Order: sequence, then structure tokens, then C-alpha cells
Amino acid sequence: MLLMKATISFFFLFVVLLGVTSCRVQRNPPELTGLSASEAFVGDPLLLTGYQFGSSPTVTFGLATSVTTAAITSQDENTIRVTVPGIKPGPTQIRVQTDEGVSDPLPFTVKQPTPIVAAISPTNGLQGTLVVITGSFLNQIRRVRFNDVNAEIKDSTDQKLTIVVPAVLPRGPVPLVVETVGGAISSRFIVAGTPQITSISPLQAKPGAELVIKGVNLTDGLISINGLVTDKATTTVKDTEIRTIIPATATSGLVRVSVFEALLASSTDTLKIVQSPIIANLLAQDGITGDKLTITGRNFKDITAVSFGSTPATFRVISDTQLEATVPALPVSGPVTVSASSVGGNTTATDPFFFYLPPSNLVVTPAQQLRGRTLTISGKNLYRITTVTVSGIQVPVTSRNEGVDLLIGVPLNAISGQVVVSSRAGSASAPLYVLQPPVITAVLPAKARPGDQVVIQGNFLLNAQIFFTGAAAAAADGGKNEDTERWVLVPTDTQAGPIRIVNGAGETTSTTSFTAIRLVTITDFTPKSAKVGIEVFFTGQNLATVTSVKFNGGTSAPATFRVSGGTLAVTIPADAVTGQLCLTNDAGTVCTSSNFTITK
Repeated sequence: MLLMKATISFFFLFVVLLGVTSCRVQRNPPELTGLSASEAFVGDPLLLTGYQFGSSPTVTFGLATSVTTAAITSQDENTIRVTVPGIKPGPTQIRVQTDEGVSDPLPFTVKQPTPIVAAISPTNGLQGTLVVITGSFLNQIRRVRFNDVNAEIKDSTDQKLTIVVPAVLPRGPVPLVVETVGGAISSRFIVAGTPQITSISPLQAKPGAELVIKGVNLTDGLISINGLVTDKATTTVKDTEIRTIIPATATSGLVRVSVFEALLASSTDTLKIVQSPIIANLLAQDGITGDKLTITGRNFKDITAVSFGSTPATFRVISDTQLEATVPALPVSGPVTVSASSVGGNTTATDPFFFYLPPSNLVVTPAQQLRGRTLTISGKNLYRITTVTVSGIQVPVTSRNEGVDLLIGVPLNAISGQVVVSSRAGSASAPLYVLQPPVITAVLPAKARPGDQVVIQGNFLLNAQIFFTGAAAAAADGGKNEDTERWVLVPTDTQAGPIRIVNGAGETTSTTSFTAIRLVTITDFTPKSAKVGIEVFFTGQNLATVTSVKFNGGTSAPATFRVSGGTLAVTIPADAVTGQLCLTNDAGTVCTSSNFTITK
């Protein structure tokens, strides 16, 4: 019974509590009774007072469905501190909302603050350009002006204005002022188009050269080259073209156009400033075709050409202060000017440079010379001669007339051959006959008639004088005059004996005798008739040289003969018949002018 009573009491208590709770949800929403201010700017603090704000209230600003929640900085059951949220200025309502419900609203006015400009696009433009201003609190416009000139407003909201740059505005920077009920704000605007560089010309130039910049909106532009501003006095500015002179101190870099110090345009290409080259010196004073000549100086990195006189040369740039040129083939020997050029200018070496060709057209004087004697060598391009050889033997140059001739001595062991003159450019040669005492190795034939040709073989025979024994004068030339072989004619007065040969170096005599052979001369013979076996006696000349005697006009068998003193005695052979008698020697056969008669 007691348990039942307790159960009934608990149920009754639960129902009562449930009813109380239900009544409170319906009857206890928050009450907003007061505001610390009836108007304020966005961001200002605001104190709300009332009842039943609970532990986690929400404060909203706005009308109907467009509301903004405010940030609560502190709160208790009866007060809430908030910050006025960023909403459109003007009348609005404030409410407090909790789990118990929503309070009745209190009126509040968001005051119009000074306008805020977040961005202006574009920040520059020509007259008539549409300009869009974005930001906050841009409503309640009084006017928008460029300095003192009002702008036409095309469109306006609290966050965006669209205006037109007035046609009467002059070019240049101008303040752009937005005036609202809440105040005014000024921003900088430039009345000018944005400059653009489409090209620069040339891309490589020297200081002092004209530079042409093409583009758009270039009016009022200032030119700078790698940061160095050009002289206004030498600059002509048009809206699509600027011409200026490159300063002497300019360095390579981008070209920039600055309009009113704020609008900038840069070239896409780099302007290369090429300074004038300067040759300081040449590391060689002479050279030949193909030599590598090192040239020192400065501003060489942009060299485009090197020349020797008017002849271009191949070259390579080693550094900005050194280059190497290959000496080209020049037509003549002599001094030549070395020069180099680039876009920056031309330069010529002050150092002398001498070019020389290989020696040529050599002539040795005399063409025949004795050992130990001097010899003059003349010709063309006898410059910088390094060696001279005579028949392969190197000899010193005792004196020289540079380029014209040399003087040397013929070595004591020299033989006939080539005289070779050499320089680094090349060599040339000419024959030299070195005179030595003649040498006889053969005389062919060893016997000959006067006027016949005799061949003498040996050495150093060229132009030598050849004397036969008994001859009063040297033998006449027989058709060949060489160092190793001579052809001569036997003089008419030659007698048997050795041959003597004489040249400028000396003389020699043959070791064998030469015999001059002559025809037999028959003066007379006796008897004029005789029988076989009898001796016939001849008188005349050259009878001692007879080699054969024949009767019958030279048709008989050879007869026996003997020489006794100046007489030739011949025994009449058995087959002899009446006819001429014929005597034969190496010079030929001579017959009697009358017949010899054979008797019984």
C-alpha cells in the first residue's frame, strides 16, 4: 500500500515538472529592452540590455530574411556586448535569439562611414576610359571627381562604381576623389594610356648611336637603358615612336619607357651596347701566311672582323682583351696594317707588322765559282732568311740587303748543286757550278784525224779549255759541253801526246797519249817497174804509220813492207799485176797517181 502511494506521488510530480517546463518554453523568450546607442558605424561596440539572454544567444542585424550575425565580445543573462557587423549603412533592426525564442526587434541605424576603395581598375587611362572602383560604403554618393572635374557615373552600388574619365582632363597624374555622405577618399589616377614597347632597333649598337623604340602610348615617355636615363635634349617622343641617342656610359640591358614615373614598359629584347674596340699591341712583329697572331687590347668580345691591310683574316676571340688572328695570304711582302672592327667601331694597331712571302726568282752570281770564294744571291722576297745551303752544306750569311740580296762564301768542300735559300715562308733554289780541277777518265777514240770529233769523259769539264799536244790553240767545241763529257774537234796541228784540260780551278793531263792520225803522202816511188820479189821504195810523209800495202790498185794480197829511215820498202808479191800501188794507215788509203809495171 505504501509502495503504491509512493508511485502515485512520483508520477504526479513528473507531470507537474513537465507542465512547468512546457510553460517556460512558450513563455520565456529573450527580451531586448535597450541599446547603448541608437546608431553607430560598422565595427563600433554596442551594448544590448534585457532579460533571459541565456548562455549562448545570437544577435542579428537586418530586416526580414536578410540578416547578419554580429560578433559577441561578452554576455550574461541581462547584457550582451557586440561589434556592429559590416552591413549596408542605413536603418536596420537588432534581435536576440536563444533556444527560448527570438526577442522583439529594436530599431538601429548603421551610420555611413568614410568610403573604402579597395581597387581601381584601371589605375590609368585616356579620356573616355571606363574606370571601375570597388570597395565598401560606396553608396550615398555625393560626387566622384578627377581633381575638380566631375566624372560621369555609369553605375553605382555600395561596393562598386563605374565612371568615365572626363574628356577635358589634361594628361598626367590626378587625384580621383569619391565623396559620400560618410566622407571622401582620394586615390591616384594617371590620365594616360599604358605604354607598350613592340620593338627596339638596333639590337646591338655603340654609344652615340640612335635608338628607335616603337610601341603605343609612348607620349611623355622617358627612356632608360639598363637603368640609365637618356638625355631629353637628344630624344624625340611620339605616341608610337621614340628616338634617342645612346649615352656614352650606357651598358647592355633592357630598354624601359616611363610615363609620369609610374607607367612602365620594358622591351622584350635586350639592347646590347658594344663599346669601340682598341688594339693595344701585337705579340709578333712579322709573320707569314697561316701564322697565328695574338692581338691584345680591350672590348674584343664583339669583334666581327679582322683584316691585314684590305684582306680579311679568320680569327677567334679568346677574351674581351685578347684575340687570335690567322695571317691571310697577301699578294706582296711588306708592312701591313692590322685592324679589327665591331658594331662598336674600328681600331687599328699602331704596332708595325711585316708580312713576307717565300723567296723566289733566285739568281747566283757568278753562276760558276771556286771553293772559298764569295757568291751573291739575289731574287725576290729575301726577307727574314733563316738558312742558306750550297749543295746541302749550310753556310752563314756574311751580309745582306734585306729583301734584295745576300752574300755568302762557297764552302771548301762544296760541289756543284743547288743553292737553297729558306725562310719560315718557304724556300727557293738556283743551280751553282762549283769549279774544281778537271778530271779525265777516258778519251774516245785514242786516235783520230784532225777535224774529227773526240769524246772526253771525266768531271768538271764544263767550259774547260782542252789542248791537244802540239796544237797552238784550244780545241774547238764539237757539240757537247757538260760537266762530265765534252765533245771537241782535233786541231789540225795536233801531234801525238797527252791531252791537257784547263779550267778556273786548275788543270790536268791525260795519262794516256792521244794520236793524231793523217793520210800518207806519196812523194815518189822507185823503180817504176820490176819483177815479183823486188823491193819498191817509197818516199813521202807519214810513211811510218802505214799498216798495209797492196798492188793491183789495192786488190792484191797485202805485201810485205818495212820502214827504213824516211823510206818505205815494199816487196812485190807473187800475185802483183801492173796497176796502182796503195798505202793504208789509220787515216785511210792513198794510191799512187801512176801505175807500177810488173816485168818478167
